[in-house]
Amino acid sequence: MKRSRLLLLVFVAYASSAGLADRPNILFIMTDQHFGGAMSGVMGDRYVKTPNLDSLAESGVRFDRAYAPNPICVPARNSIFSGYYPFETGLQTNSKQPLPERIVSMGKHFKDAGYDTGYFGKWHLNMKTEDAERHGFDETGVLKNNGADHLIPEPTIAFLNLKRDKPFLLVASFTGPHDICEMVRGQKIPGGPIGEFPDAEDCPPVPVNVAPPIDETDSMFLMRKSYQATTMTPIAHFNNDKWRQMRWGYYQLIERSDREIGKVLAALKESGLEENTLVIFTADHGDCTGAHSFAQKTVFYDESARIPLILSFPGKVSPSVTRKLVNVGVDTFPTMLDFAGLEIPSSFKGRSVRLVCENPNLSNWREYVVVSNHMVQGAVPVGRTGIPQSRGRMLRTDDFKYAVYDIGEHRESLVDMENDPYEMRNQARNPEHKKTLNAHRALLRAYAVEVGDTEALEILGDR
Repeated sequence: MKRSRLLLLVFVAYASSAGLADRPNILFIMTDQHFGGAMSGVMGDRYVKTPNLDSLAESGVRFDRAYAPNPICVPARNSIFSGYYPFETGLQTNSKQPLPERIVSMGKHFKDAGYDTGYFGKWHLNMKTEDAERHGFDETGVLKNNGADHLIPEPTIAFLNLKRDKPFLLVASFTGPHDICEMVRGQKIPGGPIGEFPDAEDCPPVPVNVAPPIDETDSMFLMRKSYQATTMTPIAHFNNDKWRQMRWGYYQLIERSDREIGKVLAALKESGLEENTLVIFTADHGDCTGAHSFAQKTVFYDESARIPLILSFPGKVSPSVTRKLVNVGVDTFPTMLDFAGLEIPSSFKGRSVRLVCENPNLSNWREYVVVSNHMVQGAVPVGRTGIPQSRGRMLRTDDFKYAVYDIGEHRESLVDMENDPYEMRNQARNPEHKKTLNAHRALLRAYAVEVGDTEALEILGDR
């Protein structure tokens, strides 16, 4: 009897380890402040060259309509690594408030499932790096004060090449092109210098949407007149030459990150693990770099809120480009779990994009994604800027983008994204779009009720 039980235990242990060994590795690569269109494979290579990201995109699925859950670092990153909306984590600004204890983070979830876990690069998660039991990463190499991208590949590759008998979850979190913040302020660049600004005539042109949109909301007008004039983003008096030089610097920083990412991707290929490794590339948010005369993030314009998303898995994912809507915050974690054959928590409100990867022409996906923001950023005290803290929600459907804020007289925006992709005209007060406006209000209300976003209902009011 004892022998039978022993044999059973051995069999169960063997079956468990065999099943674990069959699960895919996951390499999760992130950049910081990277607009979804800022890759040469998307915009051409005249102004920016990203051969490594382009190659990754050519081997997998590139999502052309992927959005940040909230276009600023802390809310976005904590959403991505928890699987919950910012309103659920309670993190809507760059605050130091801890991630709620009830939330099981990505690293912890995969560690408990038997994965080796490693995280190297920028952190900006609201969990203490030394609390491995909480965040779940066995090995970490976290850069202090952002740091430099060239420091990330070496420990990442070392972790990748460890001999192991189980799969891994490996995060490589690059800082670029976030250094554009310091560059615009004339400060020392954390990742090291990239050279002097060329003459403006030798820089990329200003964006076609450099002007503010027609009939802009009060909240966005106030942002431009106050926050965008502070020392945090001193661009209130930028002329076209300054914008051109800023865009040159931004693309240089992206190219630098691409080179370092290329080292990690080359090491994966050389390791022989590529065939059983799901690679996901994304960012936390974008940067306006002159679009609508804005810099940095936080706002709902596409340059700030739309981010890159690429999934590559040789033999499992066919190369394609899709316009399916994705919320990177709530969709990334369930996607990883789905590919790993692990159960997706019932409390998650996002969706795995595996179906889209395996069926690019999938017709029944989703109707919309919702993005939140709180302006001004927590780093700038309200009393110093003179602008109230505003709260907003953005709802993106296939054809339109609707946004609503809780301050001002003119609080709503509606943009026809098919006919006005650069977001130059707010149609919210156009009688011809009244039906569309009401439909998007109703969608946002339905979303808020379904997921329990009471703040969204407060922002909507009686609309």
